Amino acid sequence: MIRVSIETKSEIIKRGLQDILEGYEVLDFYKDKEKDFDILIFQDKELEKLEVEKIRLIDERDLPLLVEYSLLSLGASEEEVIDAIDKTLRGHIYIEENLKKLRSDRNNKFEKLKTLNRREKKLLEEIISGKTNKEISREIYISEKTIKNNLTLVYKKLGVSGRKEIIKNYEQIKY
Repeated sequence: MIRVSIETKSEIIKRGLQDILEGYEVLDFYKDKEKDFDILIFQDKELEKLEVEKIRLIDERDLPLLVEYSLLSLGASEEEVIDAIDKTLRGHIYIEENLKKLRSDRNNKFEKLKTLNRREKKLLEEIISGKTNKEISREIYISEKTIKNNLTLVYKKLGVSGRKEIIKNYEQIKY
């Protein structure tokens, strides 16, 4: 029987996984430390360094850039959890479809950001921080009209229609 160790501080997540994994021997990572296991399902980022087969449960906002282990979102379905265990135990890195799409979208955003010059990146930072065109123009000593023209170019390069869309799409990206 496959032994699955679960590391989470959330009782709700732990119990949900125990229900899903009824055909497996389920261990508590903290309580059953002395027992061997075949695969670890974990949330604590510090455990990613363990040299074991593992699946990390993540909030979609915490999607890592570099992936060296399997990933499931906290909203993964029962089928996805079972599939992730199966594929991970066979030596594959499993990434939930939803997370693959998010990763692809984020990578596309990074590629678009690379097209911005230094001034445009600075302008993007100021927009994301909530500054108005007037505040930006005063701060970097160029006219509001120039700010508007530069913003139009930024919108075009990033494929957005305006300020709100920039904030929505790029607020979480640090470059």
